[in-house]
Amino acid sequence: MSRFFTASKERLQRGLRFGQMLIHNTVSHQMAAKTPPAPPKAAKATPPPPTSSKPPPKCPGGDKDMKRKPGFFASGGQHAVFSDCPKPEGDFMKAWSAKNGRYNLVLISGALAAGGTLGYALSSGILCLNWTIPEYPYNEDEMEDFEIEEERRREEKEAREERHQDAVEARELSMRRRRAKEAMEREVDLMQRDMDGGITDAELDELQHLAAEREAFQLWEKDELKRLEEQEKEREKIRKEKAKVKAERDKEREKKRKEKEAQLEKEEAEREKAREKARKEREKAQKEKEKEKEKADKEAEKARKAG
Repeated sequence: MSRFFTASKERLQRGLRFGQMLIHNTVSHQMAAKTPPAPPKAAKATPPPPTSSKPPPKCPGGDKDMKRKPGFFASGGQHAVFSDCPKPEGDFMKAWSAKNGRYNLVLISGALAAGGTLGYALSSGILCLNWTIPEYPYNEDEMEDFEIEEERRREEKEAREERHQDAVEARELSMRRRRAKEAMEREVDLMQRDMDGGITDAELDELQHLAAEREAFQLWEKDELKRLEEQEKEREKIRKEKAKVKAERDKEREKKRKEKEAQLEKEEAEREKAREKARKEREKAQKEKEKEKEKADKEAEKARKAG
């Protein structure tokens, strides 16, 4: 790089020298060719000096017919070429591998440091991401209330599902009954026409098909009503069992509540007894202090009289 700058500086100085020569010759010629300023009106005009007949100097290399050497300016300066630029030396892959190895080492060490810092912060509890619900110190009564509330919600959900199932079954039963009623009307019509004047073979087949469907519907309706009755009995049995469990639970809870109240009353009575005992002891100590004070006063009075 320094060689390139040195060569460029030398060529620039050489070009400047030629440029100074050109500027000097051109300026002197222009100064000689200039006309003097006009004299004042009052003074007599003097004749201008004669112009020089000497032709102005030409710029070096300004002649178009002159042949130039490749790589040289018209003034004689030399062009900068790629040979003047700095050239890489040594093995590129070796240098690149060394640099890349250092960069990878810095990257891996930074990643390990960041991961270790995050792990330490999470394990030590300094950084809390609130992934789980924190535990709350509920007592037994509150936990029991939560269980009762959860059971109540579960019972409400089961009741909603039962009502939905009953509505679906009732709608299906009503639809099939309506279709059976329409089929019955059609069957009665065909039977009446058969009794009056006869019916075709297609209508006879339809009549037989309607009769078979009516019998099948009667059997299905009988089984469905029986199933609904058994289902209602089963539900009633489950409700009674739940009511029994609830009554036992309420009874047990009431028993615990009474025991807790009795325990609290007992503890309060013991505390009241301890407070009463402490009060009596304080009163007794106060009376003893008063007696000692009276005794000391009497002795002091007796000593004063004796003295």
